[in-house]
Amino acid sequence: MSGLTRVGLFGALLALMFAGAVLAGSVLDPDPGEATESDERMGSAHAPADGAAHAADGETAAGTHSTSGAARAKGLAQAEDGLRLVLDDAARPAGSQPLRFRIVRQNGTTVRAFDVEHARRMHLIVVRRDLSGFQHLHPEQTPGGGWEVPLRLAEAGSYRVFADFSSRGESHTLGSDLHVDGTFDARELPHPESTAVTESGYEVRLDDSGGDVRFRVFEDGRQVRDIEPYLDARGHLVALREGDLAYLHVHPESEATQGSDIRFGVEYPSEGRYRLFLQFKLDGQIHTAAFTREVGDKHGH
Repeated sequence: MSGLTRVGLFGALLALMFAGAVLAGSVLDPDPGEATESDERMGSAHAPADGAAHAADGETAAGTHSTSGAARAKGLAQAEDGLRLVLDDAARPAGSQPLRFRIVRQNGTTVRAFDVEHARRMHLIVVRRDLSGFQHLHPEQTPGGGWEVPLRLAEAGSYRVFADFSSRGESHTLGSDLHVDGTFDARELPHPESTAVTESGYEVRLDDSGGDVRFRVFEDGRQVRDIEPYLDARGHLVALREGDLAYLHVHPESEATQGSDIRFGVEYPSEGRYRLFLQFKLDGQIHTAAFTREVGDKHGH
């Protein structure tokens, strides 16, 4: 074989080896188990399925609940911006047992880095789909990066679980359903009233005629003026829309911890009926008052 022929064959062999390396590099992940900061930042750019889920849940699709200029509805999707809420057990018997869950990326790795927001790194809201049995919990993070919290659900039914958190400076609200075994008798949503009484006997009066939402707390007919700070604020307000349970978590307009009124600026994402859950602190205890509000043109909103 001539020298020229040998050189030609050697060159062809090198070309084949190079092509094989390029092909292998295009299909193999050099470290599939490791997520990088770049992966997290790019998560929303690779989530068409999440966007479809939003439309299916009625958040932004044409003809759904959204209204021009209104606040964006949250908590309608289990996955958003490349993150997903995963419950370890989506069904359970009635009673008390821990609830365990994780926040995972699209590649299945568990998110471990969470920001402190309103004095906690994770806020968990649990409510039955008929808007009864409201609970606001603060889970503890486990060594594996997941979360765990004791949870008592005494009645059967379908419950909505909202994970409200911030990670790397971005706030998220993810929702998932939790089913409790047994016969489910849905309750009718109470009619709108301007007064509610907490289990501890405090009377709470609501006034939203001026645009903002204002609450005043009374004990034995006298207005309470020494409301204590709760999670770095004078109170917390969660509003849930009847039907799909679109979620709003609002904090007072003023962070002052002395005074009487608790005021919120609330932007409802659409017309409809909402259940408002106000939480405030007195005598070292957290108290909850619930109100039904009808939002629509005929009510001045």
